[in-house]
Amino acid sequence: MPDDMNRQILGVYDSACLLSLMGVLSATTAMILSVRGALELALVGLMLAGLADLFDGVLARRLHRSRFEKEFGVQLDTTADAVAFIATPVIVALNAGPGSWILMGGVAFFVIAGVIRLAHFNTLSIRGTDQPTHHRGLPVTYTALIFPLLFVLQSWMSAEGFYLLLGLSFALIGMLFVVNVPVRKPRGAFYVVLPLMAIGLIAYWVGQFLQSPGTI
Repeated sequence: MPDDMNRQILGVYDSACLLSLMGVLSATTAMILSVRGALELALVGLMLAGLADLFDGVLARRLHRSRFEKEFGVQLDTTADAVAFIATPVIVALNAGPGSWILMGGVAFFVIAGVIRLAHFNTLSIRGTDQPTHHRGLPVTYTALIFPLLFVLQSWMSAEGFYLLLGLSFALIGMLFVVNVPVRKPRGAFYVVLPLMAIGLIAYWVGQFLQSPGTI
């Protein structure tokens, strides 16, 4: 009998899966904060979700898992990515200001391309044909750094100019999701550089919030 049939509570709750779920919680909090007007803290929540995703795979590789637990971990990671790095940037952007038709079009393309990207990743994982050293196309996780960096420009641009840039950026990132180009998987120094960049941006956005707190 498959080991999932004996579970009274559905799911797997090892340390890697719990870290993935913490990322989902952080992303959900980011969406709520953006609705409440705390854009700065919403961007912090997005980056924390990105850090959780960066390290849940590291934890997973250290665990002794059954086949079901491994497959569940892959599916959970992909589902979490859809929430954290597709839905969350969209909700944050749409709650950041009045937006534009270009932003709406860019967001729509971004969501479609992101879903295709994740489905392609899952297909390769199930077939066992994913590459050990490179992704094909830009991983959706990178939005956890791209958008907090992009929003730094908001205070230096007019609202119209920024939302034009934001809409075009959504479209460009969506295109990078599905263009078949190799992107090196994080390893070695990446696990130092990326967290340091995230910590710097978190400090920046927390500072911005403390200087001009939003409504929570």
